[in-house]
Amino acid sequence: MTTFLQENFSGFGYVVLGLGEMPTSAVTNFEVDWHQKYFAEQYHRVDPVFKFFADCRGRSGTRLVSEAEMETPLYEEAKLYGADSNFISVSAIGGSQMVLGGVNHDLDVTRASMIHKSCRAAHRSILLERVDQLSDLQIDFLEMCEEGLIDKQIACELGVSISAVAQRKKAICNKIGVSNFRAALSLYSVRKWSGIVPLV
Repeated sequence: MTTFLQENFSGFGYVVLGLGEMPTSAVTNFEVDWHQKYFAEQYHRVDPVFKFFADCRGRSGTRLVSEAEMETPLYEEAKLYGADSNFISVSAIGGSQMVLGGVNHDLDVTRASMIHKSCRAAHRSILLERVDQLSDLQIDFLEMCEEGLIDKQIACELGVSISAVAQRKKAICNKIGVSNFRAALSLYSVRKWSGIVPLV
């Protein structure tokens, strides 16, 4: 992820959020002073990057920041730190969203679209890595779901209530960072069938 970003942007910052979450920090190569100031001053509330994120309403999208948007006090200050992001990518997967702002003033719309696809792939990779953090019991639970067992059958198999099954689904979603179980199960299946998650 970082190598891909360094190859395409002189500066970048990204954050992965659940639905309704607001950022408090980011993964970035911008100067530490700018990173701290950005969040301490809550610049994300007026930054076109996060305005576009809000406008996407849980969907993916990309665009270049206009010249008019870059002629604002925020961007004048950001330029001093090399943080005047002109590229915005929003990726949405199962309620998880990745927001990225990058600095590359040589981008055109076609190349920006290609880079956005790579950003979406990077977002998916981040979520897939979280699947590896699941416990053996959670993996076993996902196996039952992938086999097509319904909640009532899983509850019977585990000797728990149906509400306990719902709680386990929620815990898995929280650990991966998605808001719906179908997305969590899909990510697990991709990870498993790519041979990265060994079957027990």
